[in-house]
Amino acid sequence: MNVLYYLRRFPKLSESFVLNEIYELERAGHEVAVCALYRTDEELTHEEFGELDVPIRYIEPPTYRNATELLSIKALHPRILRRAFHRLSPVDHVANLYRARRCIEFVDDLDEGIDHVHTHFAMRTQFPARYVAAYYGVPFTITTHANDLFSEPVGRYTGSLLRSADRIVTISEYNREYIRNRFAEETPIDVVRAGIRPEKFSPIVPTVDNRVLTVGRFVEKKGLEYALEAIDRVAERIPEVEYHVVGSGRRRDALERKVEKLGLESNVTFLNNVDDQQLRAEYAEARCFLLPCVVAESGDRDGIPVVLMEAMATKTPAVSTRVSGIPELIDHEVNGLLTEPRDPTATAEAVVRLLRNDEEWSAYRTRAHERVVSEFNIATEVERLEASFEAARASDETTRYRD
Repeated sequence: MNVLYYLRRFPKLSESFVLNEIYELERAGHEVAVCALYRTDEELTHEEFGELDVPIRYIEPPTYRNATELLSIKALHPRILRRAFHRLSPVDHVANLYRARRCIEFVDDLDEGIDHVHTHFAMRTQFPARYVAAYYGVPFTITTHANDLFSEPVGRYTGSLLRSADRIVTISEYNREYIRNRFAEETPIDVVRAGIRPEKFSPIVPTVDNRVLTVGRFVEKKGLEYALEAIDRVAERIPEVEYHVVGSGRRRDALERKVEKLGLESNVTFLNNVDDQQLRAEYAEARCFLLPCVVAESGDRDGIPVVLMEAMATKTPAVSTRVSGIPELIDHEVNGLLTEPRDPTATAEAVVRLLRNDEEWSAYRTRAHERVVSEFNIATEVERLEASFEAARASDETTRYRD
């Protein structure tokens, strides 16, 4: 199958699941091409990107003069215009028609045509994926995650975009029910986990006693303020606890001030973003992984964080919260521990359990690894994605795009 991925930014460090998916599709023998709006400005990328051999085209940002260029180009094809009646500003409409034009030019330059168009995140910039699919008369699917569904105010266009898809793909049963109830009651919805390559995260160094690790962006929904409050409570009982935090973001200054206020300077180390080799070592050295996710004030929340899967694949059991789809990965007191959000006392107790109870820790780490290998493995999840693509192709709904 020849699949076009239309993406907002590629590759993005915090969206390794997209890279993993494309990497596995290519390994499975599919021809994949990527059209992206923005080139990454991050210094670090995942190893898979260096091994990727797919055509990539970046679309330069539209300017005001592009509006006049649209009067005589393919972006005004009737198949596209029939799908452009949704609630966006005139500026967004023109920008999306321009992006569709550039993407069509890219596809026309490929050695072979496309059979399918797929995108990630239900954002206003993703409508051109629908337009390009309509232009070529091929199916269109979209994967939804978290901030595109939950962060208020959710765009007025979200339902229109999701209902225009032949099939919706999402990462959890929690998301599926939410989408069905709020946005797209009749559109088929498939659950495909944002899986990882478990073999990449096998333990490579010994565990360090009393080491706790968090990996994630410094944003509200990760609950890092509550993680620091929990570590403060842990330090009262285990003064030698070491807490490593890998990541970056606008909230770093506030987090560093909180460390100073709590007097945790000797316990907490901020490591910024790290390369894959150091990340694997950090996972392996940690006795437990900590990610006390919360529902942000905006409504934004995590889906099922990939970093939890990576830690569990490394046989590092996790402490997290009962938010969104996380309980679909972590079974409380089976392969990890869950608490209610914004409860640093309960979170601290869970961390102490994993640092001090060897029997419990050993059982959880084995089961954590087994869960990721069996149910969150990108190889098997891509098979589910392929099935979703095939179902979209077989659907009678696709015939309306070929008129």
